[in-house]
Amino acid sequence: YSLQKRQFQHNLDMYRLQNQSKETVKSILSDLLWHKNFIERSMSALQQNIGGYSQDEIRQLLHEVGAVKTTRKKDGTEWWYLKEREEERIAYLKSKKG
Repeated sequence: YSLQKRQFQHNLDMYRLQNQSKETVKSILSDLLWHKNFIERSMSALQQNIGGYSQDEIRQLLHEVGAVKTTRKKDGTEWWYLKEREEERIAYLKSKKG
């Protein structure tokens, strides 16, 4: 039992070390997308704050934190917002038009 418990703890520690970087990046992305002044962020703005990850890896992590991708019609740029802030985003877009 003792050996099995130590092996489990070792495996758990190794898993945490291997995934610590991704969890940190997910936390940064979430913080950026929850910022009170910015409901949505461009991919370039998000990528500036995350080093060492490709755009595809960042996209995967964005999906994991509950983000939704949109594309601007005027210039085709990629923007992201949190699904939880969708109503806030819609209200903001309506106020911008009116």
